[in-house]
Amino acid sequence: MKTKDIIAWVLAGLLALAFLASGVTKVIGIEMQLKNLASWGYPLWFRFPIGLSEIAFGFALILLPRFRHLTIYGIFIWTLVAIATHIRVAQYAMIPGPLMFGVIALVILLLTHKEPRLD
Repeated sequence: MKTKDIIAWVLAGLLALAFLASGVTKVIGIEMQLKNLASWGYPLWFRFPIGLSEIAFGFALILLPRFRHLTIYGIFIWTLVAIATHIRVAQYAMIPGPLMFGVIALVILLLTHKEPRLD
């Protein structure tokens, strides 16, 4: 295994853990997450689709490496929605979190990009 593959797996593992933790805390209704949803103007039931999508991203990053690029594109969409949400409600200090997730996903994408074969 190449060094860049190892780095990609480590980053994918860390990103997966972060998404799993975030998703689980939303689904089980941790008070902080409920307060966040309310501050964003989302109904509390939104914790289920948001949390379940985050859990799905976490599992897919590790258990479905064949679909990792597709998962990362989903993470990019999640990143844009999260940043737009924080901008909409003027929570600028919360933007670095989803931005960091998006950057880590981009690094994983770049590390696992296969050059097209010309044969």
